[in-house]
Amino acid sequence: MSFLANVLAEKSKRGLVAPCVCTTGYTGKEFTILPDLLDFLDAVLIDIRFAPTTGKQVEWRKDYLQLLLKDRYLHVPHLGNRISKGSDIQSIQNLDLGIKIITELRTNLLLMCECLRFEDCHRALISQKLKEQGIETEEIIEWNTKGRV
Repeated sequence: MSFLANVLAEKSKRGLVAPCVCTTGYTGKEFTILPDLLDFLDAVLIDIRFAPTTGKQVEWRKDYLQLLLKDRYLHVPHLGNRISKGSDIQSIQNLDLGIKIITELRTNLLLMCECLRFEDCHRALISQKLKEQGIETEEIIEWNTKGRV
């Protein structure tokens, strides 16, 4: 059983309020699955892109996501990577402030950016910082929620 499955099962069994934090990249993903994924995780989408207002695909822009997801969407530019590629900790706008914002939300979170590969993305640095604070994360690669947990 995955970390996420364990967290959700334990939370359900004990009525725990400790949130789980997942990460994902949307490249190559089907946009229409995103609301179902958030429902499955009972999570808020945390957009960790520095400037989610550009790009060819309108459905991944901040305004569109806000309209679709309403209070299940939050853009946290402090966790955004000022350099479009790479995962240099110096390129994250304000890592400490961003971590403080998301950890105070006290709900399940899905941290999302564009990058396909976790290893090549600033999501890995954010996850490491969270781990240093005792908060485990899990990368969601497959968005299909059928048959999970």
